[in-house]
Amino acid sequence: MVSAVQLFGGAVGALAFVDIARRWGGPYPPRLAPADDGRRERIEIAAMFLLALGASAYGVLVYRGVVPSNPGVLAVGDRTFRFVFLLGTLTAVVVPAVVELGVRGRSVRDLGFRLPVAWRPALLLVGAGVLFGLAPLAFGFAGSEPAFALVLALYSPVFEEEFLFRGVLHTKLERVLPQERAWIASGLLFGLVHVPNDFFGPFWVASGGDPLVALGRLAQQTAKGLLYGLLFAKSRTLLAPVLAHYCSNKLAVIASTVWG
Repeated sequence: MVSAVQLFGGAVGALAFVDIARRWGGPYPPRLAPADDGRRERIEIAAMFLLALGASAYGVLVYRGVVPSNPGVLAVGDRTFRFVFLLGTLTAVVVPAVVELGVRGRSVRDLGFRLPVAWRPALLLVGAGVLFGLAPLAFGFAGSEPAFALVLALYSPVFEEEFLFRGVLHTKLERVLPQERAWIASGLLFGLVHVPNDFFGPFWVASGGDPLVALGRLAQQTAKGLLYGLLFAKSRTLLAPVLAHYCSNKLAVIASTVWG
């Protein structure tokens, strides 16, 4: 299991990249148009975050066996996608997309489906993701996953989280806050949504029962959220945080699977 020292070290490394990104990641592009109704925008931000937090907590409860209900909802070949997977899709992708594209009338370009407005911050972010992804190999990491699981991980949780927290929540925050505050707020929300997974009563599900490891995970996730948010703000493309997030999560696994 990853140690607390490694996790806090990763958090410090991510914050160092935040400092680099602020200094040499280039300027911010023009701010998105302010919201016509700032109060409504804030309510939507809070509602979407709480839905995502609830879905995350439900998934943890299912994983721990506290909630036994997780029926299959879709079968693809010999794979069955269960309710928790559907819930994540609804709360992180479907509902936010309906609100932004349907109700608000915003475009997919507004949500980051575009080429970068500046390549330097996009490449800097992907490079940071590659470094974070390879770092576990320096500590003797060895693990493998089936190809299907590695492909699926690109969608869930990576695309789901980046679409929600960068494409939707970050852009909504930028319509009610200055750009500097918007990416900080989106990064903090990104960290907080992982609290159910990092801390679950006395169990600390993802940390093996060690509260320091749980705190380290939360610190690292929050620091990466700040980094992803800052460089998304400067590049305006979802492609960069999606690739960086996926590399950070799975690059060591891919390397171990292919060459291990």
